[in-house]
Amino acid sequence: MVEIKFNGQRYAYWQQVHIRSSVDDLAASVNLAVTRSGTGERLGVDANTVIEVLIDGAVVTTIRADSISRHVDANSHGIAIEGRSLARELIDSQYSQTLSGLKLEELVKRLCSTFNVPVNVNAKTTLVPDFSLQSESPSNALINAARAANLLLYPTADGGLMLTEPSSAAPVATLRYGEHIESYTVVDEYKLRYSEYLVKGYDYQNDQALKGAAKDSGIGFYRPLHIIADKTGQGLGGSERRAELERNRRQARANRIELNVAGWTHAGGVWAINTQVRVTIPQENVDGVYLIGDLAFTLDDQRGSMTQLSVMKREAFAGE
Repeated sequence: MVEIKFNGQRYAYWQQVHIRSSVDDLAASVNLAVTRSGTGERLGVDANTVIEVLIDGAVVTTIRADSISRHVDANSHGIAIEGRSLARELIDSQYSQTLSGLKLEELVKRLCSTFNVPVNVNAKTTLVPDFSLQSESPSNALINAARAANLLLYPTADGGLMLTEPSSAAPVATLRYGEHIESYTVVDEYKLRYSEYLVKGYDYQNDQALKGAAKDSGIGFYRPLHIIADKTGQGLGGSERRAELERNRRQARANRIELNVAGWTHAGGVWAINTQVRVTIPQENVDGVYLIGDLAFTLDDQRGSMTQLSVMKREAFAGE
């Protein structure tokens, strides 16, 4: 059962549910709707209300509403909520800030504190010599900095963010087609890949230009991606590693499996991103451990409660 909790109140029995989170997005998204008999009343939520979203009693995300719509006719009333987790402010806001001499974890904490977004760091981070925002969204700069460090920055149940490495823990479950997996889709997204990757930067300490390159042998035509380095002063080797990381991540991300499984939980609890699962699909010669990169909890009249899992090899996030 999905419930929302705010100001000491609880509302349950939603008829339509879509709750999505991804390791590539800073904010989880929530869509809930219900139609009941009678004229109904306002929900009591405003722009400032913080709402906990629970599945079977466990908080899966904490949001503010982006929009609330009410529809009333002679026999019924309906209400729909769209919202995102608290880190949405890092996505929507345009902000200016210059920081220097901070480790990545300190930088993330500083920006999150400005927007009252909870953050948890579970990784060792290195120095980011210079970090600057000029009337722009903090989210893009934070995601790029995390990727350059081979780390993930993704939404947590309290509405905040986790900065950590891709999980290497044991699989939380084993999913077999025909037993646990109701349907699957194998995706080869070629547009994510490029023939060559060129990372350019400048080492101000040693007063020299930096350049690193990597090629994808699977793309036989000219399709370049040039990247301005997110970090400076890391030397030529750092630029080369960043180019290899970008190539490896895109190769792995371009090949993924989307699974539909019944329910919202496994034996250990509610499904979560950045956890590993063993997937067995004999028809595709698939039998291995994959990382959950995206998930969506859904509920509708046709299929009931389902979880859509997008899984890929850990290298899609770890890079090297």
